[in-house]
Amino acid sequence: MSINVMTFSGNVGQDMEVRHTPNGKAIGQFSVAVKQGYGENEKTSWVTCKMFNDRAEKVSAYVLKGMLVTVTGMLSVDEWENKEGHKMKTVCCLVNDLQLPRKADNQQAPQTPQAPQAPQQDNFDDDIPF
Repeated sequence: MSINVMTFSGNVGQDMEVRHTPNGKAIGQFSVAVKQGYGENEKTSWVTCKMFNDRAEKVSAYVLKGMLVTVTGMLSVDEWENKEGHKMKTVCCLVNDLQLPRKADNQQAPQTPQAPQAPQQDNFDDDIPF
């Protein structure tokens, strides 16, 4: 038995792009910059994230360049040949769960000062029905 689950957080590299197959199925794709290490040893890896069908179409308006997201999904490796005929590979995540920043409340700020709070994240599945 094997378990194939990956979870990571990072900033979105570009707005989510949605393409459609000849059969009309939607494929949404965006990349996330995931940092490892620190100082001189810090390295950034880009992970391609994919979503499909109705989920891709509904979520595409909310996944925007620069926003911090947390992604959970299955590891996949896409393989193809480039124009020169070389075999290429890309690490992908087939997204099962996507957490986006919580929407700002439209209420007025409280009158008494409060200590700063850490940014809150919200499970995207709670906001948009799939």
